[in-house]
Amino acid sequence: MRFELSGSISRAEPHAENLKTGNFIPSDWMDLGYTNFDVICIGGGGGRGGGIDTQNTGTLIRNYGGEGGGGGYHRVQGLLSELPSTVPVVVGTLGAAGADHVSNPALTTDGGNGGASSFNTNLCMASGGMGGKRAQTASTTAATLADGGAGGIGNRTAVGGGGLGGHCGDPDDDPSTSTDGEDGPIIDDIGHGGGGGAGGIATYAGTSYLEATAGGRGSYNPDDLLVAGDGEDPQEDPGTGIDAIKPGRGGGATASPLTGLPYNYGRAGVAGAVVIYLSSK
Repeated sequence: MRFELSGSISRAEPHAENLKTGNFIPSDWMDLGYTNFDVICIGGGGGRGGGIDTQNTGTLIRNYGGEGGGGGYHRVQGLLSELPSTVPVVVGTLGAAGADHVSNPALTTDGGNGGASSFNTNLCMASGGMGGKRAQTASTTAATLADGGAGGIGNRTAVGGGGLGGHCGDPDDDPSTSTDGEDGPIIDDIGHGGGGGAGGIATYAGTSYLEATAGGRGSYNPDDLLVAGDGEDPQEDPGTGIDAIKPGRGGGATASPLTGLPYNYGRAGVAGAVVIYLSSK
């Protein structure tokens, strides 16, 4: 004997949501007909280091600390039924900018590290980018040591581990030793944040002594740019005067596979994200 069913089976429409720090309750979504989850964690970006800001429009110096690194990336898929009844969610905070000072480099501070993002603690996680280093001299002829912060990495919560930060060269000896922040690769579902760029030195009147360097791209694969977070290159649109010596921010990543949107989470100075995609199969 054969039975035939008429009509169609109603399935819950796929749904993507940016989660906040708190708890995710799988049963709430299972009751609506969802069975599967796909989650992306992106760590928070590091903050820019402090520099010397004489707050003068004339010949006095301005130098910048290094930029922060971008947050790491991790993607995990599974069944809602296999999750615990309560899933803790942490969205990585942005790293605070370091303190500037008008004249004394000893009173500048490093940028803060970005916070790690996680979904169910050790299931999906991504570390934050490291903060940029402070400018350690007010001289126009000595290296400020204002290097960029390293990027974060997926599948861990300890800060850093991704693309290396840019290096600040010596304006008097060999400025060519400056380097850009390193691109952070992505391998399968684990991505690295881009390294932050190094700070430069100029006067408010526009005389430049050391160019800033670019930030690296985060979760970067040249053959698949879907999740890549762009770094910044200050030389592409340098502006004038002190705008030309701002270091480039390290790139984080996007949640495009789940949201279809290109927003760059975890970029230096930008908070991370935990994005979940729910479906029924």
